[in-house]
Amino acid sequence: MPGVLDAVRRAWEGQPELSLPTLFGILANRGVGWGASDDDLLRVLATVERTHPGTLPLSGSRVTARYLLLTQGPEHRVMVDPWRVVVRRPGVSAQPGVWDYATIRPAFVGSPLVVTSAEGIDHRLGVLSRISLLDAAPHSAVADLSGVRRRDLGDAVYLVALDDGSTVVLSHGFDRFTAGRRSLEQESLAWDTLTSCRPGQPLVVGPAGGGRPREYAQVREILLLEDEPLAD
Repeated sequence: MPGVLDAVRRAWEGQPELSLPTLFGILANRGVGWGASDDDLLRVLATVERTHPGTLPLSGSRVTARYLLLTQGPEHRVMVDPWRVVVRRPGVSAQPGVWDYATIRPAFVGSPLVVTSAEGIDHRLGVLSRISLLDAAPHSAVADLSGVRRRDLGDAVYLVALDDGSTVVLSHGFDRFTAGRRSLEQESLAWDTLTSCRPGQPLVVGPAGGGRPREYAQVREILLLEDEPLAD
């Protein structure tokens, strides 16, 4: 009994905004019902905890997987993987911040998220409200998005860095940011298809409703920022 209760506590710590009946509903949707054994319950609880851990797993003050971290006060959406940190502000039209990091301080849901850059600067990114595992064994970058259609993108969000210094945030929207001397220019496009999107090739986008494809500079790198949390 103590082991089961401790497993429930750990799974709940990762999603404290859920009521206990809601957590039980999640378990029921995963097959844990009246006839389930304690082993079945522990297995599903371990999966829930792995998907949304209460404490950010670190090894040597760095992560070994890819996570999406949500914070409040101020609100950020932070992608962190073994290579970099990408920081975005929801509802704010701004170019994402992308930087190498040295360490992440121990963090759990309800604690401050502090990431130290490779230059030794501490970035205080708010209070951690949720941790979502995106990929347990990630690659550094995405190899190719050519042929992807907007309707098939799901919940994924990508960052596409171009050789001319501009950055594209690609989701169900298309937002291209170009830093000028005194201002940040933003271009938004309703898109349908990525005709070409791979490193070393121009970014070519088919607009929604048809029409002439839009061609941009060569792609330098493609990064995954968000997706459905990894469940199994």
